[in-house]
Order: sequence, then structure tokens, then C-alpha cells
Amino acid sequence: MAFARDVKLELGTVLPAAAHCRRAQLSGILFGAGIFEIASGGRIDVRVSLALPATARHVLALLKPIGVEAELRTVSSAPVGLRYEIVIGDEARDLQLLNELGVLSDDLRVQMTVPRRVVKSRCCLVAFVRGLFLGCGSISAPGAPVHVEFTMEDAGLAEQVRGLLERLGLQFKLTVRERNIACYSKRSQTGAHEACLRWEEHAVLGAVRESANRAANCDEANARRAAAAGERQAAAARRLMASPDWAALPVALRTVAELRVRYPYLSLQELAGRMHPPLSKSAVNHRLRRLLTLAGPFDA
Repeated sequence: MAFARDVKLELGTVLPAAAHCRRAQLSGILFGAGIFEIASGGRIDVRVSLALPATARHVLALLKPIGVEAELRTVSSAPVGLRYEIVIGDEARDLQLLNELGVLSDDLRVQMTVPRRVVKSRCCLVAFVRGLFLGCGSISAPGAPVHVEFTMEDAGLAEQVRGLLERLGLQFKLTVRERNIACYSKRSQTGAHEACLRWEEHAVLGAVRESANRAANCDEANARRAAAAGERQAAAARRLMASPDWAALPVALRTVAELRVRYPYLSLQELAGRMHPPLSKSAVNHRLRRLLTLAGPFDA
């Protein structure tokens, strides 16, 4: 898994220059790691669930030029552990983008078929496969038995992906498992890794930069610390809300406490932006530290 992680870190540095290729790459990520649900009232809930913070940053970088605002949050649950979720809204511009990427049909229904327009040209097809690998791909390390795989839940999508890979000259097979469908290749050592190199025009998978590994490790450590701190602050705020001292607290402290309970996963900077009027990161940090002091130690 370490090599697959390294490959994804390297692929995450590839931001296509052309807008149509950026959209194709974003489409691949959505089809590979997207969670699509119809919430109450018919609201469409779209989340992208990723294992690496670097990949989450990559998705945000792809969304930024389009003008779509997304929310990044951390979610931890057994057995998958810490995940990074990007939540896309359901405003008109958001829905339009999801339709352009092929996730929503023209009548705004969730569909699991990649539109031909997204992968019509070879450059966009390569970008789509790159995004799909970032979302649901894995690859064995050099020297180990070769195994390249895309894991999906929809059989129709898996069959379509197999066909798209065939367009690139890559022979993949399908196998149905208990919970998913794998589109995989077990070609010879040289063939498989040369095939992966062809995905990236012989430029990306040849080497993985050590700096990318260090940055990713740092990101993960920081994200874990931030998530733990947010949960501690939210717990402290809830203890104060349940105490007789709550009503006597200044409005400024009550406001930041309520926001932290509502958004335990936001960074200090993001939480500061939710304040009205917006505050500085240091001001929010000061108020949260004061809340922790007032709440006192937590007895499990």
C-alpha cells in the first residue's frame, strides 16, 4: 500500500493546464471516490471521501478555478480510520458542475455512467483515468507480484472503465467481490508498470519525490492533531452548555462555543471565517483556549 500511496502523491501534483482536462480529472475522482445520496427534501448530498490529505487538496485546487465552494472535513470511523471528506453543495452552480462532470443527469438524477463528452479526446481520457486512480486505484510495488486495480461498487461503471482502459491499450479484467467489483490487471512486471507509465505520458510514475512524502506525512499528522483538538474543544463547549455557568458567559464565548460544537472538524482559520463578523485565527484560538480553561478537565 505504501507504493500506491506514493503514486497517488505524485499524481496529485499533476494539475492539467487545459480546463477540459481538469474537469475530466475531477470527474474521474468523483466517480472513483464519490458518495452520492438523496437527503430529506430531495437535496442532493455529494461527498468525496479520500485517504490522503494531499488528494483532498488536489480536489480543492481543481474546484477553485470553477468557482465552486466546497467544505473540507475530517471523519474518523472504524474500520477505515481517518478520512478526508470534501462536501459539495447543492446550489445551482454546484449542480451545474456535477451535471457537466457526468455525476448528475440533465434531470438531476444521480448516474453512474461516464458521459462520452467527458472522455472524448485522448488527453481528457488520460486525465479521467488519472483522477479515477486517485479516487479508487491501487498498484503493487515494483518487485512484488503485479496487481493494478480500480475498485468500484457499480457493475456498469466497472465495465465502462474496462472499456475506457482498453482505449488506452490497457487490458483489464473484472471480478465481482462481496462488496465491490474490481477492474484489475495482472500483467508481467514490465508490462504493468510500463502501462502505468503510459497513463502519464511516461512522465509521472518513474520516480516519487521524497519531498512529497514528507509533506504528506506532515499533513496527516497536522490533520490528526487538528481533528483531536476540535473534538476536545467541542466536548468542553458541551460541558459548559450543560452547566449553570453557561448563561453568564460573554456572548463572544457562547458564539464560538456553539460554532465549535456544530463544526468540530473545521480548522481554526475556517472557524474564524464562520464568525459574524469574521475574526482572526488567533482571536478564535484565544476564545477556545479560554473555553477549555472554564470547562475544566474532562473526567471520562
